[in-house]
Amino acid sequence: MPELRMLDSALAGPALRRFAGCALQPQSLQALLQKLLPRLTAGAAPLLVGHHNLYSLYLQQRDPEVAAFYRQCDSCYVDGVPVLWLLRAAGIDIRGAQRFSFMDCLPELLDFAQTGKLRVFYLGSEDAAIERAQGWVAKGWPQLEIAWQHGYSKDEAAVVAAINAFRPQLLLVGMGMPKQEQWILRHRAQLQAGAIFQAGGTLDYYTGLQAQPPAGLSRLGLAWLYRLLHDPKRLWRRYLLTPWALLRPTLRLRRELRAERRLQRAA
Repeated sequence: MPELRMLDSALAGPALRRFAGCALQPQSLQALLQKLLPRLTAGAAPLLVGHHNLYSLYLQQRDPEVAAFYRQCDSCYVDGVPVLWLLRAAGIDIRGAQRFSFMDCLPELLDFAQTGKLRVFYLGSEDAAIERAQGWVAKGWPQLEIAWQHGYSKDEAAVVAAINAFRPQLLLVGMGMPKQEQWILRHRAQLQAGAIFQAGGTLDYYTGLQAQPPAGLSRLGLAWLYRLLHDPKRLWRRYLLTPWALLRPTLRLRRELRAERRLQRAA
């Protein structure tokens, strides 16, 4: 699928910013990384790269710390297909829009990092996931410079020091929402990293600790159903209640977008 030839201006407009906390840039992982590469290799100031799925949009409406996180994002891509459906329902033209999730394309990111000689630091998950991931990555990407730290350390200052000593171009923080957003907000000013990403439970899926949805289901927007069926006790609220909680904000977004367009036509 081609990249967007022209983004709907509503994706960067005030109504969408109030709804999502920031502008949205639906794009592929490769497109995002190619845009970032010059900054990463030049050692420019750190960038905060966010993503939105339905759950993050839900938290954006209700959690002040998550809302503060998205206000600080320098770029924000679309993680879940249902977000594209929501944008379409709100009246935004998303023809040609792309999305990606590390749950589907972490290997693609690691390929890019190894080829571009970019250092990667992964912070998150449990010791068991880290141990499995180290063997998986060492076998598949033997020349990649990567460091690891589980996400349960109470000595946050030591974790920040370890990250800064490694000076990664790519920092992946995978602690789940909203813990990872809170951690990033607390430490962003001290971090020496080229780009900081939310990684959620990515590592758990690639190490077999969680059931990884087939790529075909992800492309259809049904990864949530696969995850729900495999872990209903943990995920039923997130996947069965969250979309309904977004109904009123989405209708409000649709009204505000219409008002924006009327003002633009009048001008």
